[in-house]
Amino acid sequence: HALRNWPPERQAALIRHAVERHGMAVVLLGGRSALEREYADAITRALPFPVLDLVGKDTLKQLLALLQRLTVLVSPDSGPMHLASAVGTPVIGLHAASNPKRSGAWNSQAWAVDRYDEAARKYRGKPAAELPWGSKIEKPGVMKLVSVSDVCEMLDRFVASGLEERF
Repeated sequence: HALRNWPPERQAALIRHAVERHGMAVVLLGGRSALEREYADAITRALPFPVLDLVGKDTLKQLLALLQRLTVLVSPDSGPMHLASAVGTPVIGLHAASNPKRSGAWNSQAWAVDRYDEAARKYRGKPAAELPWGSKIEKPGVMKLVSVSDVCEMLDRFVASGLEERF
């Protein structure tokens, strides 16, 4: 969903951090839609080095196999987030448009970057606790509430936890 995507320039900044600070290899995953192709292209254009771009190039079975082999998936509320969770891969969830307590990765709640309450206050004028359960806040710019430093810090915490060494 376009309004749940994190801005591509922020994705690129996170990728630079993951590669330069942690020596991680990065894989871009996504479907075959024009939106997903444009999004991936915007990310790769913002990077000074290549990454493995598999957007639109895999099948559902291949995606599941890839997700199972990842050290960690960074994703907003999406199908791949839930598939990764189902195969036991940790997820750093990016949440402003959706409540991670309801729609986050069930086995990675500790890794959720949660700006949902801030989004509720900004876009709905009340705290998240006062919204109906399951409310989405899919507004232009909502995902900009998730900062690059928020996600880089969560990735640093994840790496420091030693969980990435399970693979």
